[in-house]
Amino acid sequence: MKSKKYIAIELLCIFIVTLLYNLFCNPVILDEIWNYGFTYNIANGLIPYKDFNMVITPFYPFLGALFLIIFGKSLLVYHIFNALICTGIFYFMKITLNKSYYIVYSILLLVSLPNYSLFSILLLYIILYLEDNKKNDFLIGIFIGLTFLTKQNIGIMFILPSILTKKFKKIKNRTIGFIIPNIIFFLYLIITDSLLSFIDYAFLGLSSFAENNILFSMWGTLTIIAIIYLIYQYMITKDIKVLYLLFFQIIAYPIFDTYHVLIPFIPVLGYFLSKLNLVVKVTQVAFIIFIGIVFAYNINNILNGNNRFPNDTNVCKMRILDDNTISNIKEVSNYLKENKDVYIINDKAYVYKLESDIPINKFDLLNDGNLGKDGDIRLIKEIEYKCREKVCTFLMREDEIYDDTLTQTNRKIINYINDNYKKVGKIIDLTIYQNT
Repeated sequence: MKSKKYIAIELLCIFIVTLLYNLFCNPVILDEIWNYGFTYNIANGLIPYKDFNMVITPFYPFLGALFLIIFGKSLLVYHIFNALICTGIFYFMKITLNKSYYIVYSILLLVSLPNYSLFSILLLYIILYLEDNKKNDFLIGIFIGLTFLTKQNIGIMFILPSILTKKFKKIKNRTIGFIIPNIIFFLYLIITDSLLSFIDYAFLGLSSFAENNILFSMWGTLTIIAIIYLIYQYMITKDIKVLYLLFFQIIAYPIFDTYHVLIPFIPVLGYFLSKLNLVVKVTQVAFIIFIGIVFAYNINNILNGNNRFPNDTNVCKMRILDDNTISNIKEVSNYLKENKDVYIINDKAYVYKLESDIPINKFDLLNDGNLGKDGDIRLIKEIEYKCREKVCTFLMREDEIYDDTLTQTNRKIINYINDNYKKVGKIIDLTIYQNT
């Protein structure tokens, strides 16, 4: 009983620390807002793939939407949902890893903002736990199916370890488990008439995503090291859990930057450290010191006026922001409220529209690879049709026309706006284009 009480208190502390760390210390990133936007849209009754573009499979935003419907649709509630997920990851780290979980979780905090990739880590650890304890194959299949419904490429890769066992009964039971949640999702797609749109966004557009977004930074070498290490470990141990860790590295492709490399590397680090004879109390003290330093640094920034927490925006009220970002969000939001038929050709469109309480649509995330097959051509035709007999306004960063390294925004759409519409003004760093 004492042990259970201690674990409950420990998990509560981890939950509070994680929530405050993400609200107070981690800076706002676009992935955070995009994922919140997906969840917020679904909570408001919009249909993914039909009412707005989304390239991931939908289990994570659907689960988040259910949480928002019950507890409120604010970004703060979304972060509470995320802190629960992270606490779940910590719990499974604790029961899966040998004494190293505080070190691994410290690294996780650096990339612990809400994201489907982070949720995939929780599913990975659950599957590792089930494999380690030789739980029901049917149940393992269900969680592999849920992984596919969270991020399709990870789910596909997680099928392979079971196949490689070459045990027919195991493969059969896991296949049945895998199919059940996917049948439910398939029926949802049929009922909502979004099957073809789902296939277009989540599968047909993936080749263009890889082609237009490939990036290999120095962090990519960490993925190569992890893959070599895991192949070596599997050759020695023949442990099926090592295969999951190996195939989980697919998250890094095609954007081998800090975030996309660290997310799949964290479980590998945990596996490596679990083989070392660490002292738990030492790692706990190190964790507390780390948290204390990070919080002290951010409190100092607020006292010196570099950041504000809380702030007077609507969407990011309980997120730490600098004055310039706050001013930009409010200025564009006011413009959107005073003008109609405004298209924001910019990666911050979700932020501005959520701040203005304006519904998000398929024109608000125009990143390469998020548009389906030939989606940029289709959207340009839709813009031409919609703006044929009315005044349309476009907000776009003019420097993106000449520098394609600035964002992931689709180049064809940027150039189309610049070539066919007139510049009529400027708001913050966005040039205003109109068909007048």
